[in-house]
Amino acid sequence: MKTGRPRKPTALKVLEGETRPSRVPQNEPKPRPIRPNCPAFLNKAARSIWDSLVDDLDAMGTLTIVDPSHFAAYCAAYEEAQRLTLFIDEHGYTDTTTNGNVVQRPEVSVRNKAWDRVAKFGAELGIGAASRSRIEVKKQDEQPDDPTAKAIGIAAVRK
Repeated sequence: MKTGRPRKPTALKVLEGETRPSRVPQNEPKPRPIRPNCPAFLNKAARSIWDSLVDDLDAMGTLTIVDPSHFAAYCAAYEEAQRLTLFIDEHGYTDTTTNGNVVQRPEVSVRNKAWDRVAKFGAELGIGAASRSRIEVKKQDEQPDDPTAKAIGIAAVRK
């Protein structure tokens, strides 16, 4: 098992302005920069989270055709955390056992783990205040035309 801080995705490094070749992998696989469709298994609330973020992530260049599973996991965890937070707000953080002991509701631990997953998947996708503050996003019309992209039919290529 790896220890230490997880690696930052190369797309985030480039968007943050990293130009040193020693810090940007040269032979990294580069999936097609196409906006993925929302997976059918997400519930309605998770789909609304997907719909609210997919355009921004696509514009940032951190979302590709192979990323729907990470983004879907982010959306599902976010929806779960929201739903459990509403439940805890309604029922409280604690419960009383049959013996009269006051204990933490199991939903509190599940909600906390859901928020941990939101943070984990969000960091991989560039979602979060720390990631956002370091990223400078170019508008689509400011990106230079790439003849290779035109040849294979991709409207905009992320750098």
